[in-house]
Amino acid sequence: MPWPDAPDMEPGDVISILGADHVFYEDTMRTGGSLSWNNQNPGNITRSQEAESYGAYPGKHNDIFAVFPSEETGFEAVRRYLARRGDKTITEAMHLYAPAKHGSNDPDAYAQRIAASLGVGTHTTLAGLDDAQLTAFASAIQQVEGWRGGRTHGPHDLPAHIADWLAAFPGRAERAAADQPFARRGTVAEGVKNIQRRLNELGWDPPLDVDGNFGPRTEAAARWFQTNSGLSPDGIVGNKTWRRLMEPQE
Repeated sequence: MPWPDAPDMEPGDVISILGADHVFYEDTMRTGGSLSWNNQNPGNITRSQEAESYGAYPGKHNDIFAVFPSEETGFEAVRRYLARRGDKTITEAMHLYAPAKHGSNDPDAYAQRIAASLGVGTHTTLAGLDDAQLTAFASAIQQVEGWRGGRTHGPHDLPAHIADWLAAFPGRAERAAADQPFARRGTVAEGVKNIQRRLNELGWDPPLDVDGNFGPRTEAAARWFQTNSGLSPDGIVGNKTWRRLMEPQE
């Protein structure tokens, strides 16, 4: 096995430490880049059977997003997604691809930016685009989704804190139980239970249900903790908030 401290590690597995994700492949690990780069998913395609039909690792995901075995496979997945929706206009396609209910998406502005980069109108159907335009469309999506490179490591040059983590939690179930994900409202993950348990320990009342679902009550508790800890009360549990949560109680 390429990961001696975690013999059951599989390509597409993700471990989260203090809100930072580390994505493992056959013999490399990606971290420190944008979510799309870490996942080799240039378009931030969400996990689904459709994504798996385009080559995403079956059953693997990072938050809601699919993980692909290569950048090329991930990029081609965007092209195939677009080609499959040839009857849709650019605006209609972007409402499907980046619906407003997902975070801060603005599908109309997204469509306008894409159409401008192609030199066409937003009413243009995807079937009306030639192969070069379809590739340019996918490239524009990659730019909008925020492709930013990070660091790649192999089994023998892992950063010390990651190597130590794998040594401490060598099994899949152990890693899941110790997960520390970047979390905000809508995140559903085993590691959210760790946030909820810790907020309860620190005095949030009435106590949160430890269900792994980062809903409005967990968000309110996170804001409470951040306010009391001198952090920006945005209700998002990232690296700074995780570090404070993990500090021993006085």
